[in-house]
Amino acid sequence: MKRISTVILLTLLYVFSAYPQFDMMPPVSESGYGLVRTNVTAAYDHTFGAVPDNLYGRISYQFLNKPYLKLTANTQFNMLWANFKDNQLNPNMDAWGISINGNHIYGSFGFTAMGFLPLFGKPLALLCTGNAEWSSHCFGRISGLVGAAYIFKMTKDTQIGAGPLVMLNTASKIPVFPIFILRHRFNDRFAVNVYGGLFGMEYKLTDKSVMVFGGDIDVRSFYFKPNVEGWPEKCRFTMTSFRPSLKFKHLLARRFYGEIQAGVAIKMSGRITSATKSHRYLDFDENPAMFLKATLSYSM
Repeated sequence: MKRISTVILLTLLYVFSAYPQFDMMPPVSESGYGLVRTNVTAAYDHTFGAVPDNLYGRISYQFLNKPYLKLTANTQFNMLWANFKDNQLNPNMDAWGISINGNHIYGSFGFTAMGFLPLFGKPLALLCTGNAEWSSHCFGRISGLVGAAYIFKMTKDTQIGAGPLVMLNTASKIPVFPIFILRHRFNDRFAVNVYGGLFGMEYKLTDKSVMVFGGDIDVRSFYFKPNVEGWPEKCRFTMTSFRPSLKFKHLLARRFYGEIQAGVAIKMSGRITSATKSHRYLDFDENPAMFLKATLSYSM
């Protein structure tokens, strides 16, 4: 579970999009075309640690929306600043000299395909994603995942599902793992959500505001050229953190949301590998650190 990426979490959230479900916030309407939906998200977070600043943007466009098949195109952009001390690296190395520190611009573009089949009277969701990952230093890799989630309970107040996910062309030593999905509404104000590496307890303050206490798994990665003898020409930096937090979400205007989040980032793993292999060339340390995050999102 340490290597669940943001893409996987978003895919888990997408599983339920074809079915009636509760929502603690007012529903986001589709565009006038009826078959497509565009979502734009921008976020900035500051962590009081070795990777302090991260600017994030994402655009997704659903160009096919059928009961049995949904296709979405997406692109993602990140700008991250890293500032490690040499003694945080194992083995000890010059963090600036091997190009870990500094400003890193990276992102991806790809697609998500979701199909639905009836099985024993319940929906089986089949999914496939593909992404081309890039960096300002070099091209990253082509990656993706395939998986399935069987929704064995689907009522107005309770949704439960489980299944496997398989990562393709990954540097992870564990490319296959199970996922579990749970959504339950206790009443009109209180609900709980669990999606793989994300969980939250939601409390509806007003018709436009929700408070969420929970946690997520944050993955930050970029590609760079270290110019170190014995290392590959192209390497991948990956830091995975567990982040318990408190989030406030508010409907600012029709289809326009704002979020403020605060919590603690606890490093689960940090490593340098080649672009597509699991061999580690370097590990790094990072103490738990407070973080603040602001997000704006719009759907049309």
